[in-house]
Amino acid sequence: MKGIKKILVPLDFSECSKHAFYYALDIATSGGAELFILHVIDIDLLDNISNLNLCSKTKAKKLMERYAKSEFGKLRKESAKKISKTVSKEIIEDGIPFLHILHKAKDLDTDLIVMGSFGTSSLMKRLFFGSTTEKVLRGSKIPVLCIPLPQAIEG
Repeated sequence: MKGIKKILVPLDFSECSKHAFYYALDIATSGGAELFILHVIDIDLLDNISNLNLCSKTKAKKLMERYAKSEFGKLRKESAKKISKTVSKEIIEDGIPFLHILHKAKDLDTDLIVMGSFGTSSLMKRLFFGSTTEKVLRGSKIPVLCIPLPQAIEG
């Protein structure tokens, strides 16, 4: 069996995606794999912001990049408490999230994608268009590990 040497973790900074990051971090640390964390700035969201005249696409993108860098910094700091070294490479790019995740996994020659089972999109959007996770699952040529939020067991 081929070992896992590279793991891609797409993040939208939802609680579910952060939980998936820590799961992937455990896998990478125990197996000595390289971890790539990816945030994709959704170009459709940039278009919507621009169309609503909230601000220019350029300004919105810069604000989103700054936010992503800040969130990466928080994750780096938090993960340093759990392990002695940071094993992740941070990537911020724009595009259509599911397509960009699939392309980046291929470009980086990753062995595994670890992502949250759902992200920040609304229930209505997921019902009518499907989730990013679902689209990645359908399009991926490599294993995808979907991590749900931990739930308390009732009853």
